[in-house]
Amino acid sequence: MNYKITRRELVAAAAGSLLAAPAQAQTPAASQDLNQAALDSHRRNSETLAQFDIPMSLEPAFQFRA
Repeated sequence: MNYKITRRELVAAAAGSLLAAPAQAQTPAASQDLNQAALDSHRRNSETLAQFDIPMSLEPAFQFRA
């Protein structure tokens, strides 16, 4: 089963799927506070990363030079 698709067919399929998608899915809700959502996401990610203990031997060696 070796199906080949041309670039024109690929573009037509992609354009068709974009036109079929509802326009509301691309715009955020008016009541959503994007700043607060970003801060909450950053806090959750920081808490998740803080749970892992990374030894110094795994961290890359680097130097900052001015």
